[in-house]
Amino acid sequence: MAFPIIDFNLHSTLKPYGQSFYSNENTKDASSEACIWHSDPPSIGDEAFENILGFPPYTQSDFGTLMKGGVNVAIVSLYPIEKGFVLPTLLPDLSRYTVNWISMFGRKRVDDIKDPNFSYFKDLNKEYEFLKSLHQAFPANGKSKYNIVKNGSDLVQASSNKEALNIIVSIEGAHVFCDGHDVTNSANWNNVEANIKQVKQWDFPPFFVTLNHHFYNGLASHAQSLFVRVLGRDLFDQVNGMEKPIENGKFISTLGLKVIDLLYQTTNGKRVLVDIKHMAKETRKEFYAYRKSKQYDNIPIVCSHGAVDSFYNHPINLSPDDLTEIYNSKGIFGIELDQRVLGYNDGEKGKRFTNWFKNIFKSDKETDLIWSEYFWKNIKTVAEHCYSLNPNDNPWKMLCLGSDLDGIINPLNKFRTAADFQNLANALLKDIQAYWDAGNSKIPANHLGIDAHDVVYQIMYANALNFIKVNY
Repeated sequence: MAFPIIDFNLHSTLKPYGQSFYSNENTKDASSEACIWHSDPPSIGDEAFENILGFPPYTQSDFGTLMKGGVNVAIVSLYPIEKGFVLPTLLPDLSRYTVNWISMFGRKRVDDIKDPNFSYFKDLNKEYEFLKSLHQAFPANGKSKYNIVKNGSDLVQASSNKEALNIIVSIEGAHVFCDGHDVTNSANWNNVEANIKQVKQWDFPPFFVTLNHHFYNGLASHAQSLFVRVLGRDLFDQVNGMEKPIENGKFISTLGLKVIDLLYQTTNGKRVLVDIKHMAKETRKEFYAYRKSKQYDNIPIVCSHGAVDSFYNHPINLSPDDLTEIYNSKGIFGIELDQRVLGYNDGEKGKRFTNWFKNIFKSDKETDLIWSEYFWKNIKTVAEHCYSLNPNDNPWKMLCLGSDLDGIINPLNKFRTAADFQNLANALLKDIQAYWDAGNSKIPANHLGIDAHDVVYQIMYANALNFIKVNY
């Protein structure tokens, strides 16, 4: 039996929106690369390319692929691309080609971002309109449609329509509230209050917003998140403001605290949750302390996509203290499918190709389990920590899938696209059963009457659904 799926973090618009800058593409035709329904599944050559270089030259989370994977609800993250992304350290004069080669944004999209008049806030609104353009409408050469929902109640009603894909909006990076692209120019932030209010009053307001993304935004210190190295050097320079104090010894600026307040308050519109993904480790600590000082403790903490530091000890990954904060806030944590942050590469430097080659002759079921192990180990670590906090509570309840597909990640090889989600769920089912069959699990088998099938159902669907219904 197929599992229903909710993915808490996807970038389905990133590639097609970039292609919409070409006049010969049609955003409302599923055969066009500028349409959010356009599927370009990986070829054998694409997979080999990705195994060597780590870049996915295909689509992972287009809406056609989501439906193939049984996705019922997708939280689609809007991301006005930061200037730092189109200014690589290697061959910057050829960035329209190199950046497009890595990201599939499109050369015209890169040119647009490099324009001196580029505005993050204007681009945010354009991407939002792009997402809305086929709301409840069939594209040409297409057989399905999607429905953008505006709150939890709307989602419950929409879920009864099995032929529609349900979409919730989120935003990755609060730089989007900046007028212009120079986040260090205070004048560009003069309208931050009005901009946040405007977004909160959208027909489909965002469920949550990450404070940080890949580059310094004047609001808070970010964690390193781009690990692409060419000729021994980082391809993207994230150093400015990365994992260091940015204002008077603090990791969150005065402006950053104001943005948090504006997102959380309800006098300017609907409350928008804050997502801690991409915060530096010390930024997260300051964020938790600020929440307590402002009595925001009753507002759930979101980590839309990530992993734990047990397998990849890096500031972008969450520590046990982070897990405790999320748990105590009744928050949610989406485990992503990026093999780098899940720990596949850690301690195995130089062995990526060898590990791939030695497994190519094994059966699909065997290799599914080999690759699902990295997803499962992160889930198990979180669940066991939650069990230690309260053995009488459901230890799985704050976990969900937050794949980050099409977010320029290097996905687990057997789960490269959303079409593979059912295989992932079935592999996870076997991982959980094996955990309990071993007889030495920290979480007792069928704890609180929750069997292995129920655990998978909760992680892949029910936990996210309940969180959305209560908090959106």
